[in-house]
Amino acid sequence: MNKDYYNILGVTESASEDEIKTAYKRLAKKFHPDKNPGNKAAEEKFKEMSEAYNVLSDPAKRKQYDAMRRFGSRGGQYDNYQTDFTDFDLKEFMKNFNMNGSKPRESFADLLDEMFFGSSPKTQSRPSSRDMHLELTIPFEKSVHGGDVDFTLTNGTRRTLRVRLPEGIGDGENVRLKNPSYHAGGDIVITVRVQPDSFFTRKGLDVYCEIPANYAQLVLGSTIRIRTVYDTKIDVKIPPGTQSGTMLKLPGMGVRSPKSTGDMFVTVALAVPKNLTKKQRELLEEFARALDMKW
Repeated sequence: MNKDYYNILGVTESASEDEIKTAYKRLAKKFHPDKNPGNKAAEEKFKEMSEAYNVLSDPAKRKQYDAMRRFGSRGGQYDNYQTDFTDFDLKEFMKNFNMNGSKPRESFADLLDEMFFGSSPKTQSRPSSRDMHLELTIPFEKSVHGGDVDFTLTNGTRRTLRVRLPEGIGDGENVRLKNPSYHAGGDIVITVRVQPDSFFTRKGLDVYCEIPANYAQLVLGSTIRIRTVYDTKIDVKIPPGTQSGTMLKLPGMGVRSPKSTGDMFVTVALAVPKNLTKKQRELLEEFARALDMKW
């Protein structure tokens, strides 16, 4: 009887190696004998799909299989070809991956990883193509301080997980959860997205902010108290004659990380009053005339 291995695995003839692996892994989880004790139909299904995977996962066997399929479609003796691949021993196939051996597995997921990648995840790192990638949005403050963040993983089943973010992590940086038991295909790679802050902006470990100053403060000089990203208060000295738009650098007052500390840059902006009393306007005009200002 002819067997359509592509149909058995539910993939197309143009399926890539990764697509074949993914299809087999999905079916293996469903029909594995350990998950279906005493179910002969499931055992036969598992044997059939393992036979299909044994052929399609091997480039040489797959090439020969495809060639014989084309030959058979032209009326050739396709049935004779079956003997080349159907001599498939499920017990031997399972034994090759220590399924019946003495070495225990922590989970069926570990077994599948060994079947796909040739070694247990405890002894060899998995290929990066098996990693799960997701994004996690965090508040600005959490990016500064770091710490534990909970998130929900929804890859078939909902699971709440916790990841520890390092102090000073930035937008677009990655955190890797190594070989978690709940994701058999590889690591979980989390790309961090940082929500904007209403006062601060970040560029790496440096932080930027803008503070208002009135005309007298800019002309005469002043001290303005502001907060840092760590919610401490510091005094920023405004030198006499400071122009609006001047950027002042505060070394070491930026974001801290395990390896370095950024700076803080404060832009001073003139705050222009919108509503003046009659008396205030008269005084301002008098002041302007004294300095030969035109308006």
